[in-house]
Amino acid sequence: MNRVESKSTYERRKSREKTAIPLNEKITLKRHIGLFSGITFIIGMIIGSGIFISPKGVLRETQSVGLCLIIWIICGFVALLSALCYAEIGTVIPLSGAELAYMKEGNCTINYGTVDQSICNIGIGSVHARTGDILAFVFSWANTFIILPSTAAILTLTFSTYFLSGIMDNCGPPAELVKMTAIFAIVVLANVNAFSVTAANRLNIVFTLCKVVTILVIVTAGLVRIGQGYTENLKHSFHGTTNKPLRIALAFYSGLWAYSGWGSLTTVTEELKNPKKNLWLSIVVALPIVIVLYVLTNISYFTVMTKSALLSSNAVAMTWGEVVLGSVARVLPILIALSALGSANGLTYTSARYCMVSARYGYLPEIFSYIQKQRLTPLPGIIFQTILAIIYCIPSDIEGLINYFSFVSWLFCGLTFVATLCCKFTKRDVLRLIKVPIPLVIFIILISIYLVIAPVISYPNIGFLIASIILLLSLIVYYIFIFRQVQPKFMKKLNGSIENFFNLTKSDINIET
Repeated sequence: MNRVESKSTYERRKSREKTAIPLNEKITLKRHIGLFSGITFIIGMIIGSGIFISPKGVLRETQSVGLCLIIWIICGFVALLSALCYAEIGTVIPLSGAELAYMKEGNCTINYGTVDQSICNIGIGSVHARTGDILAFVFSWANTFIILPSTAAILTLTFSTYFLSGIMDNCGPPAELVKMTAIFAIVVLANVNAFSVTAANRLNIVFTLCKVVTILVIVTAGLVRIGQGYTENLKHSFHGTTNKPLRIALAFYSGLWAYSGWGSLTTVTEELKNPKKNLWLSIVVALPIVIVLYVLTNISYFTVMTKSALLSSNAVAMTWGEVVLGSVARVLPILIALSALGSANGLTYTSARYCMVSARYGYLPEIFSYIQKQRLTPLPGIIFQTILAIIYCIPSDIEGLINYFSFVSWLFCGLTFVATLCCKFTKRDVLRLIKVPIPLVIFIILISIYLVIAPVISYPNIGFLIASIILLLSLIVYYIFIFRQVQPKFMKKLNGSIENFFNLTKSDINIET
């Protein structure tokens, strides 16, 4: 027996019909990021924990205040030039995946053919054993197993160090407690991102406010102290400068870590309004602002601490705060801790989605392209990245992790710059509003080579060996599972079990537009 539809039910049904997406209409991301939003996006992604932990690493390798400040400026311009290279290739190859897409398509001729679904779930062309595809796979492997989880470990260890320093006495927190607190933070952030996208985004807003307040407090107080004549530590600033060029590479590692995030806007190119214009404009406005803030922050540190005092401090910003802010100093490490935790939250959000994108390209097991039905979150990627981040927390050596992370990161940055150079010849007919001169692209490629080789020669350690082994293993995995198309029989059953246990479904949103 048919029931008469009430007016309210009828209106709701008609509303759903109007807003429903036609089956034959392609689902794409909305372009909602304008110029101002792009500028604030870059600044928010760059300013995290680096400026609060990297000054010690830069000063230790340079051995002088003057060279330390110069390194911070040079690192800023290297980040700016690197970002402009990304902006150029990002307008030429406006695909999802940033470096993943740039290396896949920038080092080879694109072949828009029929996709072999057994190899690549949603790929843009037939998958062959070609240079671009191999580089993209190796990058996906390195990003998944090294770069993303080690960065999460760095951020949460920084949060733990500053948070515990803010609530404990001057003797400092024990290493075991720092590790356990960092692991607890990783698990909490994973749960927030797994259960609610809205809650994760609201947390990002709160944490961003903490970042802005913290950096402005340090910069403003530093300028006031300079006006009061506290410039003794800035005199004879080049005394004791190192004469070992290879050590400068490690100083660059620490400095460039603080600028990491310079290429973040290229990861959301599809959501950027007028990307050919706003991408590079956002970069040339945001990076100089960050450079000025970072240099002023370091100068502010030196208005309080001598070289030896800064090098002996386990929490540079807190030591600064005890002198400048007095009893209010207890608030500063909490703000810094929340700043680092905010970056970790953002990384948790993006790293899981990166796993999902990689799985859609066929570079990770298919289960990572699935999302939780009720929560609509990439739960498999969140769980996997959480486990890896916890493992990276065990050593608890932040500066060692930075070197470990930077070694791999700059290897693939260099390959992306090579892709930028290749595109100048293979895609010369594509309209570009920004063109980085070829000599500058070659220069930044040479910088990348230096940043990869110099630390390995100067300070060889087991971390570099482990990173190299992981990269070599990725080539073996590529040959077996991508080139030879070997499909383990147990994977289908395992995927089904995980899918049922976590109530997952395959994401059908196309990562390319």
